[in-house]
Amino acid sequence: MKNLKQFYSLIILFSLFTLSCKQITQSVDETFHPNDSLVKQYNKENHSGTNGEYTGTAKTSTITSVQRHQEKIIVINGDTINTPEMELKAKEMFHDIDLLKQQKSPETAKEIQKRVNQFLKEMKLPQGGLKNIDTEKPVIKAKKGLLSIPDLALAEEQLKRLPQYRNKEIMVYQSVHFYDNGSINLMLQHPVNPKYVDAYEYRDGAWSAPKPVLARDIERRTFPLSGMHFEDARKVLKIYNEKAVQIEGAKPTTSVYISIWDENMRWFPAGINGTRERFDIQFNRDGSLKSFRQE
Repeated sequence: MKNLKQFYSLIILFSLFTLSCKQITQSVDETFHPNDSLVKQYNKENHSGTNGEYTGTAKTSTITSVQRHQEKIIVINGDTINTPEMELKAKEMFHDIDLLKQQKSPETAKEIQKRVNQFLKEMKLPQGGLKNIDTEKPVIKAKKGLLSIPDLALAEEQLKRLPQYRNKEIMVYQSVHFYDNGSINLMLQHPVNPKYVDAYEYRDGAWSAPKPVLARDIERRTFPLSGMHFEDARKVLKIYNEKAVQIEGAKPTTSVYISIWDENMRWFPAGINGTRERFDIQFNRDGSLKSFRQE
């Protein structure tokens, strides 16, 4: 019986890995619907008459074998299995798998695996995970990189148009981060209560709703939005990476940020590390190079 279970497990798993659902169904039909070759061979050897009467001298074991196949019975290593139930359940399983694959859902692989395991359990066959099942693979999104100059300008304009800041000066708190996935993170002084600060995120062309954060030294760590331009982030990124290329072992940056302290703003990164040297780099408010020197 152990060998029988292994046999059917190999059929199911091999079919799932190598054939389409239509091909699998055909394979199952061929497996569980023995062709007439065995019966024809039997009739030939035993000279069956036109009316089906027996005229040959075949061994009883051969007759038994033919009768079993005609009754849809498979005998393997002494184990006898009646196939109609398995055939029906297999077809139902492949039909369900076909429907699941059409859904193209991120959960498709798991659902197909569950359906196969259900079939194996019903047939009392060994269950195993399908690690490489042929389903739609989840799409891994590549990094977008820092926003382009037009997109950065648009993000700034949309921030100024937030309803809660209409006809009010927007004060940026602590920092503004421009990430290589195309997002921007910043914090703003509350439009009504100056003792509060809210965090915002810009992603996929829109600003998020405000989220309250704990803040301190608000007066010293705020700077007006009107005194900065988001598109200058691209200028800082370009200059920094041009300098990094000139330094042995230095790596380019993919993101930049503004730090605010004592009512002033400063662009970062402010240093470039190589394998043999380190350089200090400073930028003006508009993102142009202010200084570049070896430390």
